Amino acid sequence: MSYKVDRKKSNKFNKFLIASGLVIALAGQAYAGLTIFSQSEGTKENNALAEQVLVIDKEVNQEDSNTVQEEYTPKYDINKLQEEYPNAFGILEKPDGVAFPIAMTNSREEEDYYLKHTLDGNYSASGTVFLDYQNDKNLNNQVSRLWGHNLYGENMFGDLTEYQNEGQAFYDQNKTYTLYTAKGVYKLDVFAALEEDATTQEFDYNTQEEFLQDMYNNINSSNFESDVTIEPDNQVIILECCTDQSSDLYGNKRFAVYTKVTPIYEYNLNKGKTL
Repeated sequence: MSYKVDRKKSNKFNKFLIASGLVIALAGQAYAGLTIFSQSEGTKENNALAEQVLVIDKEVNQEDSNTVQEEYTPKYDINKLQEEYPNAFGILEKPDGVAFPIAMTNSREEEDYYLKHTLDGNYSASGTVFLDYQNDKNLNNQVSRLWGHNLYGENMFGDLTEYQNEGQAFYDQNKTYTLYTAKGVYKLDVFAALEEDATTQEFDYNTQEEFLQDMYNNINSSNFESDVTIEPDNQVIILECCTDQSSDLYGNKRFAVYTKVTPIYEYNLNKGKTL
């Protein structure tokens, strides 16, 4: 069986398809550009919120693992941040000095909200880093999780996967984060980084042996060697984001950076010590 083709109509149809394809491609590029712009602007907004409560612009002496004296003045005023934004948990400062606020959440719905909103309620593709709603708000769990977006470039948690991609070279330049909360100031020493199943999460372990075994399994799965020693009673904070593979964005895989928590300064909450 043969078919007759109207060349004129066929050419017109082909031109229509090409034009439609160009429109779709341009629309896709425009959307991607707007998304990247939104992510960048959201990151800037988060950084600005942290700068609003900057008290003193000086580095914390992280070489001293002992709790500092009462005259210590933290770099960020978390009480002031919470007065303005009651859902604020604290501020996370990255190894390069860039800082952004952390939100507290009490449900999956609140977590979903902060995936697309900054702490002050503005819509943004960058969202806000937030404490897992299942975690104790005073960090009384042995393991706590901070969730954030894996964004373009170094925005938010966009550079976490470099612990895997670049390995030792990246780790050597990015060993320590600093966490500021209303309870105190903590250094977070990176000791492991890997992809993991986000549905199998532990916040407290039945035994110290279970905890140590899990942590050393994570260390052995990392693409770098850390100089951090893990003890049975250590607390851990995990910085968690999506993996780099787009196919995993809606799956269970996430990228996790494990950090050991060491107090730099803790307030005597029973005496009402404030910033």
